[in-house]
Amino acid sequence: MDTQKSQFNRILLTVLIVLYVLTLAAFNYANWAADPEFMQWWMTLVNSVLLSIPLVLLYGAIYVLVVAWRERKALGQVSPRLTRIIHWAPRIAAILIIFFISLFSLDVFSMDAPPLELLGGFLIHNIPSIGMLALLIVAWKRPAVGFVAFLVAGVLFALFFVRDAGSLPNLLIFVFPILLIAGLFYADWKWG
Repeated sequence: MDTQKSQFNRILLTVLIVLYVLTLAAFNYANWAADPEFMQWWMTLVNSVLLSIPLVLLYGAIYVLVVAWRERKALGQVSPRLTRIIHWAPRIAAILIIFFISLFSLDVFSMDAPPLELLGGFLIHNIPSIGMLALLIVAWKRPAVGFVAFLVAGVLFALFFVRDAGSLPNLLIFVFPILLIAGLFYADWKWG
């Protein structure tokens, strides 16, 4: 059984790594196709590093949840090592996605405005990050609250940022990682 389990885990990991590379390549190609003269090698590198934050969260959360679900189904419980991973994964993932979302507020400082207006714009752009940080603080020791809070946050992000087919990338880099964080909180709550 251990050989089948480890073989399944290796295959799953390989598939998710291939999906990660393909997704990252598709995002970089879309950026390059939009303006090939503007995209320089260093911009592609920076974009790849920044886009890796939500994509690693997305595919990493899928891996942890699938492995934990299979283990629970086969053994009736999750191993202590995987339980610790499930406990910390949603908290670390939430911190990283909050950081990623807050990066989008830095574009305010490229505008020509007085410092007080820039600060106001920066704070307004950070409302989603501040709200998610508050949710994380409340949910830190209460995974059930984290599950509900991040599920609601994922739905709200979908309603506000996924309006048509052109905004489908927002689904991959914002909505799905937040929903998977909710799934990790659920696993911590129910399986931990």
